[in-house]
Amino acid sequence: MQAPLYRKANYLVLSNTGIYTFRWNLRTDNKHYQPKLSLKTRNYLEAMKQASVLAIQISSLHNPTIEDIRAIYSDFSGKQKKQSTLLKGIDITNYLSDLSVKSQAEYRNCWVSFVSSLSPSSTLESIRQAHIEQWKETQTCSLTTMKKKLRLISSCFSKLGQKVDQDWFKLKVEKKPVRPKRALSDTELKQLLQATSKFKDDKENWKYYLPRIVAMTGCRLNEIAQLRVGDIELGDAPTLSINDNQPDKKLKNASSNRLLPLTDSLKQLFEALTKGKGKEALLFDLPYSEQNGYVNKPSKFFSALFKKSGVSGVSFHSLRHYAVTKLFNSGVREELIGSLMGHVIGKTTSGKVYMNGFSYQQRLSAFEYLEENSES
Repeated sequence: MQAPLYRKANYLVLSNTGIYTFRWNLRTDNKHYQPKLSLKTRNYLEAMKQASVLAIQISSLHNPTIEDIRAIYSDFSGKQKKQSTLLKGIDITNYLSDLSVKSQAEYRNCWVSFVSSLSPSSTLESIRQAHIEQWKETQTCSLTTMKKKLRLISSCFSKLGQKVDQDWFKLKVEKKPVRPKRALSDTELKQLLQATSKFKDDKENWKYYLPRIVAMTGCRLNEIAQLRVGDIELGDAPTLSINDNQPDKKLKNASSNRLLPLTDSLKQLFEALTKGKGKEALLFDLPYSEQNGYVNKPSKFFSALFKKSGVSGVSFHSLRHYAVTKLFNSGVREELIGSLMGHVIGKTTSGKVYMNGFSYQQRLSAFEYLEENSES
């Protein structure tokens, strides 16, 4: 009864000692290979069971190499240096504690997608380029997004302490011209301020104050949305402190932490916002998200407002572009602009280093260029 079955399963051979051996025929680079693996059993049915598992695993690979087959053999026989770890049993979140909540979600989603595309019996040590290619075929995202996902998966292996060939994760992305969000024009800014003027005394007064403050400071949306009363100093030399001194505050980078002067117009806005409030009170009543801070609601509102008004190619961030452009066109030194904005502007040698030596008056004079169209 065994003979016909044996002939069909030509990858299963019987040694002179009666031990079954798995043999795979492989031709590559015009050379013929027959890598073998002892199944350590004289029981034909048991040998068939083990051989079938090996055959299915190898057959699932696209153009397997001799190294791929040897890796499968090593994993199967338990001779690998590390104990085989099933991918499906790995909770990647345990290795991402150094990342933000948002980044952890990106890593986890990408890793789960990768593991789900493989056999449930796949182990950490058995992964080869063919598995990466197999997963890529299941993805329908853009090339740019794919490049990011490959980087995330590669990083996951690194965090797991598993060495992999970085060439597996390389992907050439054809660069296409990207149209960045442009700066608002003076006319568009006036239209925005006019459209939001009715919210000054509204419960959601952030609709009035946020665009005006950002237009006159160039700050990022989250930097203003997360402000507390204690961040504002309204003395003889009034200032606005952009910082991350609270658990719910976030800054883009260390250079974003800065102290800004307040013009008369800005001082008036902050006087109204801080009146009658304690130092720990938030300036605006906005919902908080651990991933995005306080920006979700205002970001959606202003995006919808721009869309409704028919203004294209802009977002709330265009107010920051407006401020930068206005300062440049007014002749303000780019090092000073970089100091005010909290990031490097331009690529000159001096522009690569933050210039903290500008006086209060110099920074105040620069901000005064932004008052002209931002007081409506």
